[in-house]
Amino acid sequence: RALCDMLASSTFARCGTTTTTSTHAVRGARCASRVLAATATATAEHRSRRLVPRQQSTSSSSTLKSCESPAVRRMTTRTNALPALPALIASHYAWPALTAVAIAPVCLAYINPIYSFSVGYGASVLAASIAAYGMHAASGAAATTLLLAHIAGGVFYGARLAGFLYYRSVTWDEWKERAKNAPEVKQTGFAKQTMVIALCGLLYSCMASPMLWHAQNVNVINYVTYDIVIKAGVAAQWLGAVVEAVADQQKYNFKATERGKTRWCDTGLYAKCRHPNYLGEILFWVGTFVAGVPAMLTRPITFVPASVGLFFIVMLMLGAAKRGDKKQAEKYADNTEYKAWADNSCSLFPGN
Repeated sequence: RALCDMLASSTFARCGTTTTTSTHAVRGARCASRVLAATATATAEHRSRRLVPRQQSTSSSSTLKSCESPAVRRMTTRTNALPALPALIASHYAWPALTAVAIAPVCLAYINPIYSFSVGYGASVLAASIAAYGMHAASGAAATTLLLAHIAGGVFYGARLAGFLYYRSVTWDEWKERAKNAPEVKQTGFAKQTMVIALCGLLYSCMASPMLWHAQNVNVINYVTYDIVIKAGVAAQWLGAVVEAVADQQKYNFKATERGKTRWCDTGLYAKCRHPNYLGEILFWVGTFVAGVPAMLTRPITFVPASVGLFFIVMLMLGAAKRGDKKQAEKYADNTEYKAWADNSCSLFPGN
């Protein structure tokens, strides 16, 4: 009431006439009543917050929530939730999602432990490539021809390798004997198998990550400067995939003959290179990495998983080629034809 009187008095003073005094008094009283009501409501709500638990909503908060639009409520609900699929590729969950997808096919090792490095390997690359494209497509962003060629290289490589390795595992008797002595077979027990599967899937996702980074940052790449880099990478990627596919098939066909059962493969690509299949694999992964470099330059942290994956596969192939040369040299130590072939061929690259 005192506030009403004060407002009314100030209104009278500003007006200065007796004819409008009553009108302004009424307006002042109404304004004061609204202020008092708002103050009382705020005080009551303040007290209720101190007494009522957080999960209990007051009438005022219920009223505010009821006034929110459905869109606002959805945005509020999703604030701390996982991103929706269209936003996944632009979020920090993109690579963890890729890793989860890459691990799934490696679980074939629960059926056959050797699959963690064979069929599961190829299937993992295939799944990771498809996942990278799927996340990009869901975002609605435009895809360049080079991006599609980059991801298509991964799809082709993974599908071809998984199919070939599975076919070889059920038709090539020599491979079956080798598989029995593979280190993976010794990893018995659910815990050990799970650890191997998780580590393999993680490494495969690192190797395939340049395709994801390319898809994630395709719209911010400086194509004026780096277009030639992407083209060179994609060309090396596809060349490596084709070289490995041809080399695998040539060796498989040779080993299926009577001559191939007691002799090293020295036909086709193997006439000049002792391990063209390993060479093709190195070319593929180096090309995959190079094609993703311009995208990774926009976010340097992405070089970490990609570099780990590339280092792993290159060192693995170099070691496999070295072990293969040593094994063959011991097996055919007294064979003059083998020595002549070894002297006129390289292990991987010319000069080595």
